[in-house]
Amino acid sequence: MLAVNELEGGAFQDSLGNLISHGKLVLTLNQDATVNTNVMVCSGYDIEIPLDNFGDIITSPAYSVWSNDVLTPSTTFYTAIVYSATGERVWGPAYVRVLSTPSPFGVGVWVP
Repeated sequence: MLAVNELEGGAFQDSLGNLISHGKLVLTLNQDATVNTNVMVCSGYDIEIPLDNFGDIITSPAYSVWSNDVLTPSTTFYTAIVYSATGERVWGPAYVRVLSTPSPFGVGVWVP
């Protein structure tokens, strides 16, 4: 089981169906957690992930986050918000989980 998982996909759109070209996905872990009882994962920090011209997470460099199913407590999740290239919130907040499989994890399954 992977402790972190690479993210891919998205095809994030605004309420009119326009792709969020060159926006960003921001993930924030909801609470402090541990992995293997000896690694602390801190909550409250924004993880900013750029999107390409199709509203997908860029793949080079790859972006990875801690998989929720390996964190303790088991009640962790990420708050996900997508911003346009001009900084407007266009998607979310959504409360989502990243699982250790499949790898890479396709975020297109998330529903705001």
